Amino acid sequence: MTDWADAISRMVDAQREVREIDREHLWCHGQPAPPASRERIGLVQARRGVVLDSQYAEFLVHADGWPAFMQDVDLFGTSDLLGAPFDEAARLLSTLEPDVVDAGALDVAALIPVGASRTGIDLFVMPQAGGSTPNPVIWLAGLEVERYVSFEEFFPAMIEENLGEAADLREGQRESDG
Repeated sequence: MTDWADAISRMVDAQREVREIDREHLWCHGQPAPPASRERIGLVQARRGVVLDSQYAEFLVHADGWPAFMQDVDLFGTSDLLGAPFDEAARLLSTLEPDVVDAGALDVAALIPVGASRTGIDLFVMPQAGGSTPNPVIWLAGLEVERYVSFEEFFPAMIEENLGEAADLREGQRESDG
């Protein structure tokens, strides 16, 4: 089981590293939202007619979403799940090419958008929960970019993505300063 306070702290540190090195302001930089109540999560599930993955729901109890979680991709909180960001992500999800759907064995109707780019086509989606087994997080950007076994695997991978972005920015600045 993930220690969400520690994981969130590590992500804050990784994003701070990106923000400090991002002199050209290439990316948005956000902070985690205050925790959601379990009642609010229940409201999302009732209004959307979905069952959220238990690991993702547990994350929401610690941080109710995260704007600019990675570059310009927002990790949805309950307000996003109830509003336009979810609707826009669902519309984008419905435009996936049939060969992408077939290759990933995706049941688009059962996928729940849990994150989306503000300016691009990146989506994070999860199948609707259906038991005690964790559901994968699938990163889509016109095609399947990556599939993580669970939300608890996805989150540290995104910490590493942010640290990698900081390293890339640092290297680029060394080359331009060089």
